[in-house]
Amino acid sequence: MKLLLGAVIVLVVWLSWRNFSGLFGSGDDEQAQAAVEQFYEYEQQGDYGSAWELFHPEMQQRFNKAEYIQNRAHILMQDFGVNTFDVHIGSPTRIADWKMSADAAPIPLVYEFHVEESFHSEYGNFTINQPCFAAYESGKWKVLWSYEQTHAGSSQNTH
Repeated sequence: MKLLLGAVIVLVVWLSWRNFSGLFGSGDDEQAQAAVEQFYEYEQQGDYGSAWELFHPEMQQRFNKAEYIQNRAHILMQDFGVNTFDVHIGSPTRIADWKMSADAAPIPLVYEFHVEESFHSEYGNFTINQPCFAAYESGKWKVLWSYEQTHAGSSQNTH
């Protein structure tokens, strides 16, 4: 009887933890957001190689690592004259069956984040607003950008 009672208590504790784990910081949306935040922290530090490592495999296929590092640094630092930039990452929105581009396979679950990068450069200050996405791949949350054609002012996915 004590064994059965102990098993029931363990089961109740486990189910409670599983159902409420998102309240304590281990939810998928928070883990996805942590990956996106880490990506942009690397970008702010000029560590484009580490940022590239956080890309989803579809993004890594799109950008060769060495070329990404060189081009990202060249565009931001040389072309735009950027010295620093601030990042604001909005709240996550869950999207089912998202596609990176029209010809890409759908990804069953992604989180979308609206990212605002405010650049401070020798040419003045400017802001880029870009949606950023995170998908769970091989045990980790990975970053994606959208290459889907959309109409101005509309979201590519409705939910």
